[in-house]
Amino acid sequence: MRVLGRGGFGLVTACKKGTSGKLYAMKVMNKKRIKIKKSEMLAINEQKALASVESPFVVNLKYSFHSKEDIYLILDLMTGGDLSYHLHQKGSFPIRECKYYAARIMLGLQALHDQGYVYRDLKPENCLLGEDGRIKLTDLGLATKVTPNLHGAAGTRGYWAPEMLRRDKKGRRISYGHAVDWFSFGCCLAEFISGSNPFRSQEALKFGLDAGKESKEKAIDYATLEMTPEFPETIFDPEAADLCRRLLDRNEVTRLGAKGCEQIMAHPWFKSCDWGLILSDKTTPPYVPPKDVNAASQSEIGNFEEDKKFDDVVIDEKDEKVYAHWDWTNPHAFAAEVIEFMIYERDTGKPLVPLKDQTNCCCNVM
Repeated sequence: MRVLGRGGFGLVTACKKGTSGKLYAMKVMNKKRIKIKKSEMLAINEQKALASVESPFVVNLKYSFHSKEDIYLILDLMTGGDLSYHLHQKGSFPIRECKYYAARIMLGLQALHDQGYVYRDLKPENCLLGEDGRIKLTDLGLATKVTPNLHGAAGTRGYWAPEMLRRDKKGRRISYGHAVDWFSFGCCLAEFISGSNPFRSQEALKFGLDAGKESKEKAIDYATLEMTPEFPETIFDPEAADLCRRLLDRNEVTRLGAKGCEQIMAHPWFKSCDWGLILSDKTTPPYVPPKDVNAASQSEIGNFEEDKKFDDVVIDEKDEKVYAHWDWTNPHAFAAEVIEFMIYERDTGKPLVPLKDQTNCCCNVM
């Protein structure tokens, strides 16, 4: 059905499963584009991470399969836009929204951590709203298992934790673990409250340039390593400021969350949160997005212009072996479809069959 967005290797569209009528998002990634960028393992990691995590706070993988040209991920359909879009529209979020989004993001990160993964790409763009206002983490392409030798910057500059940038006395990158996600979480929380990421601000840029850094990128990195952000009381109440400071602790050992999200849940800023309702996904979202957030036309979203390099790439037998274990069905999602199917037949007294005259009109997903 309609195109919802564009990724590095293909488009994300809405789709409908013919046997049940269920609506999903379909992420299509072209095998040639993946091969050109040598990103096969990124794609495999994303599929494995999505298949490993079953959480109401992370976009859920329903099915994955592949054709000769493309690989496919069938995911929860999230039609409410991302938090970056809504933050741009509002300037900053009301405190009630900040707490709701922060709570769900935190629990999504912990769900990944519980499966041994570190997310590494937390930013407002990767937090999607459903049509009802519930948010989930998406785009697990940079998620990876934590190992003793995990090192190197990954994600988006300004959300990186300092330990991603540090080097030892011999100039080698140091290893890191789950705590990098809590630093990124602190950046997002400060951005939700103030409208600005502390390390992507004019203050951070000036801090780095004044220290002699020659480029914007190096200035931001230097600020991440050395700058202590300020949280003015005109914007941050004392508890919010304390929470942000403790999440943005440059020492990953003493950083809030280093011993699990329970540390963050217990912080006074969250004292008004009913964690029982949030954990059971029964909290009413404080904001419901308008229906036309994802209404951009395909021409606005854009398409891919293939060049000679793309045309010359050949997907051979060796490449196909990479995707030998790609096909997957989520047993819980499939069971839910079957149950809904049986309830429909029981209530109507007639079988549920696919429509004979199907169209690709965008109205099918409204």
